Amino acid sequence: MSPDAAPETPGMTQEILVIRFGSLGDLCVLGWALAGFADLPGRESRRVTLVTKEVFAPLMERMRGVDDVIPLSGSGTAEVINLADGLRPRPWDLVIDAHNILRGHLLLGLMGRRGDRRLAKDTVARLAFLGWGRGDASLDLTMHDRFAALFEGLAPAGEGSGPTLPPLSSLAHPDRGNILGVAPGAQWDTKRWPAENFAALMQMWLADHSGTVRVFLGPREKTWFDGSEFEQAARKNGRVEIIRNRSLVEVASLLSECRQLVTNDSGLLHVAEAVGTPVMAFFGPTVREFGYFPVLERSAVMERTLECRPCSRNGKRPCHRGDLACLRDITPAAAYAALVSGEVA
Repeated sequence: MSPDAAPETPGMTQEILVIRFGSLGDLCVLGWALAGFADLPGRESRRVTLVTKEVFAPLMERMRGVDDVIPLSGSGTAEVINLADGLRPRPWDLVIDAHNILRGHLLLGLMGRRGDRRLAKDTVARLAFLGWGRGDASLDLTMHDRFAALFEGLAPAGEGSGPTLPPLSSLAHPDRGNILGVAPGAQWDTKRWPAENFAALMQMWLADHSGTVRVFLGPREKTWFDGSEFEQAARKNGRVEIIRNRSLVEVASLLSECRQLVTNDSGLLHVAEAVGTPVMAFFGPTVREFGYFPVLERSAVMERTLECRPCSRNGKRPCHRGDLACLRDITPAAAYAALVSGEVA
């Protein structure tokens, strides 16, 4: 047992509090660490409570290794104070700050408690990479590695079974259908493969396969999808289903029925993998060193090597070249060839 873990008392349950407010992708990546921790010996003597944003709570309640979810309602200081008031009286044996942001620090301060373990972000190394290129060994660590490190040494000695099942396996369907998932959105426009390319790829797949396509849309996609060439192509084909205005639990379940998801670097990439669905993901302004590449064996990445990559930590900055070559240079034909062959050009 790690020296910062609370001593175990026979017959007593160790109460572990994990704090991670968001985002969707990060929570699904954290889910792999929670599932792996649950697979280690002594699971029956540990109780894991997760604090997260209210919008994510229903999905996180389905994560393996999570016994209870306490939601943060709202984003203001008053909501954090109310949350701290509810958490403070409980006898937490171990507190894991899996977010390491000011709001989490405020919550812990109001609880009168420090985090026993805190997520290592290595922000300085990432900023240095953006400015001068790769040079720090910490960039070899993925976000999966960083979350897993938070739980190292906390289980009794002995060999566990390992995280053989994805963290959202409770939502997974035993038999995947002949369904291709397509998630064309992303938080920032600079992380989106062009909509017309998604439309072309979808039409290529439908021409060669007898199955169906599910297009997964979030609220941000309304600004560009409605009325677009992509929407017109989708609505003209009776084998295309547009998924929107669904709960996160429903979305995860529908993703689990897909044989594969074609996606950008987005939260749905990690939701899909969390239910066991492999992805083919387009990465443009962001790179492997930022830690969010897919992890399933059958997943793949489409990217192009350019001197200007990476151009920002999260893709928020506009393309300084003005042509978004990192994504536009990936043609629908190349993407389709990689999709059907299982290989990335």
